[in-house]
Amino acid sequence: MERPIGGAPLNRSVVVIEADSAGMWHSLATMPATDRRSCAFPRFAPGLAFAGILAVGPSISAQSESTQSESAQSDHPARSPGEAIDAFLDARHDGALHAGGERVDALLAELRELGVVTPAELETALRAPRHEYPSAEALVGRTTTHEVECYHVDYATRYFLFVPKGYRADRAAPLVFVAHGGNSSMSPGRAGRVAQAYLRAYAPAMAKHLRAIVVAPASSRGWGQIGNSIALSVISDLQRRLHIDPDRIYVTGQSMGGHMAFRSALTIGDRFAAVSPQSGGYDFVAKRSIANLLAVPGYVTWGKREPYGIDKDSRTNAAWAKEHELDWVFVEKDGGHEIYADELPKVARFFADHPRDPRPARVYIRAGGAMKFTRTWGIKGWPEHEVRHEDRPLRWNLRHWLELTPRPDHKGALTADARYAGDNRFEITTDQVRELAVYLHPDMIDFASPVRIVVNGTERFAGKVAPDPRLMLALVREFDDRGRIWWARVRVEVPDDRPDPFGF
Repeated sequence: MERPIGGAPLNRSVVVIEADSAGMWHSLATMPATDRRSCAFPRFAPGLAFAGILAVGPSISAQSESTQSESAQSDHPARSPGEAIDAFLDARHDGALHAGGERVDALLAELRELGVVTPAELETALRAPRHEYPSAEALVGRTTTHEVECYHVDYATRYFLFVPKGYRADRAAPLVFVAHGGNSSMSPGRAGRVAQAYLRAYAPAMAKHLRAIVVAPASSRGWGQIGNSIALSVISDLQRRLHIDPDRIYVTGQSMGGHMAFRSALTIGDRFAAVSPQSGGYDFVAKRSIANLLAVPGYVTWGKREPYGIDKDSRTNAAWAKEHELDWVFVEKDGGHEIYADELPKVARFFADHPRDPRPARVYIRAGGAMKFTRTWGIKGWPEHEVRHEDRPLRWNLRHWLELTPRPDHKGALTADARYAGDNRFEITTDQVRELAVYLHPDMIDFASPVRIVVNGTERFAGKVAPDPRLMLALVREFDDRGRIWWARVRVEVPDDRPDPFGF
């Protein structure tokens, strides 16, 4: 039996299980911007904390339908479900993200009045395109310049955009994000010129072989976590200008931009379908972080005569990826530190073959600290930047369907290797994790049957879980990602440890 959104289940009693709000979201230490590899150029010219609803307890009264109807009708003139959802998501910029409980309830009431009743109908409405897009006539077939303010930090920049001919607002298009090379203390003018050069290098192949929209922002602050904020902020802006497929967003870049492509995959890889780092990266085996690439496909290129040991590190990464059967392609070219134009069509085809898999069977996380963006690098000469980590968090403790509760005071990394074993059963091995959450979707589990979560060999949860529409809306609003939808969440305490299966 489907559960109506915004109310109690039909003919069923429920008990809402809320998560502990303490210490929910906190940041992995970033790589220092002064690292020598950042200086090379190419040769080319807790708030809404619902953990899910278990169908096992005494009834919880819900707002009556008549009250909901009056609320929805009094707050808004008649509008479509798409208009209501667009307004709700756009309001994430109005203030504290997690002070939106009343907005969530009001939207659910309005959607019920508009005929969006079940969780399946809510997901369909969330995944639908925006109810309208502005005209793209001035953008198609040319390069244009736009300004963007970062959502998570007080930094603003420009991005350079190419929309291929053939773009139509009624058809979702792929998006390729290009990160430029350089260093972490470039002037805004120089960063802009380099970004435009990278756009000219990448756009022809991506438009021809992928029919993708291509964007290249300028960063005078490097591509650390501020770079991830630039990427996500640009994507949010573009999704309101153009019809972009949320499951076909890709990251590529060379030199310092190659570092960015790797870093995106290592920390927020579930936001992207695939990545392509070129002449960039580090020895991620030595850094013990390479297994974070497990559920993110990638295509890597580098030259035999790279500076800074990039060639050696790339070979090390390639050997580990092959041994552990990662969905990665590693290509060594007879050259140096450059963009290999002959590889770009192959990268585009790799992207085309790899839409995002939001629910992989295996998820691995190795991270430490607060696991969210809390500070910039603090480079000499930079102005101080305010990171809005309390009300606009950029966090990476949630990847795909697994979330770790950070332990910011713990020295060292937390690790979790999680597998969906089928038949509503999850098997997870953890080290130094004291609380985790598993996110659920009907593509993975049967909500009519009990869910079983086994951690370190002990069953820590067994029971039926019902969909939570408030969680569905809260997550889409937090991440501004209409393709990343979860119906419920179960939190589990973990009292013991097991060794990392990869030996890290």
